[in-house]
Amino acid sequence: MQDDVLSIKTTLTLKWSVLPETVSVASLRRNNRLAFALLETLNEPQSATHESHHSSPDLQRIENKLNLLIDMLSRLCGQSQQHAEAIPVRFSCKGIEWQSDIAPDASTSLLLELYPDNEMQQALKIIARVISVVEHDACYLVRTRFTSLDETEVNYLEKWIFAHHRRMIAQTRNFSSS
Repeated sequence: MQDDVLSIKTTLTLKWSVLPETVSVASLRRNNRLAFALLETLNEPQSATHESHHSSPDLQRIENKLNLLIDMLSRLCGQSQQHAEAIPVRFSCKGIEWQSDIAPDASTSLLLELYPDNEMQQALKIIARVISVVEHDACYLVRTRFTSLDETEVNYLEKWIFAHHRRMIAQTRNFSSS
C-alpha cells in the first residue's frame, strides 16, 4: 500500500464525510484511546481458564464484571448509531483505501469512522487526506493518508494490524491443513 508498512486486506465498517471545521483533534484522540482500550479488551484471550491458579476468585469475578460492563457500555453507545455495511478495504497505520459509489474531491480532508471489530460500537475517528480517486468499474477507488494520528495511536494501530494479520495467516494455515 504505502511507505513499506504492513497493510492488510480486510472487511471493515467505514463511514466517511468531508471534515467539518469544528472537529477537535484532542477529542478525536480521547475517543480513539477509548476505542483502542475497548478493542484491546475484546481481543484479550480469556485468561480465566488458563490462569485460574494465579489469581483469586474475587479478582476473576471483578474482571468478568468489568468485561461485561465494557461490553454493555459499548452496545449502549452503539444503539443510537447506525452502522454502515462492512466493505473490503486495504488498511495500514498510514492510510486506508476502499471503493465507493461517491468520489470525494482529491486532496480533501475527510473524517473517517472505522469499526475494527464487529462487536465494538465505538468507532476509531481519524482525519485523512484524499491522496487519489480513480474511477474503476462504475465506482471509485479512494486512497487516503491519515493526518491526525499521534505516535501512541499509530502504535495501537500497528499492533492491531499485526495481530489481525497473524490471525489471517493462522486461519489460512488451519484451512489448508483441514
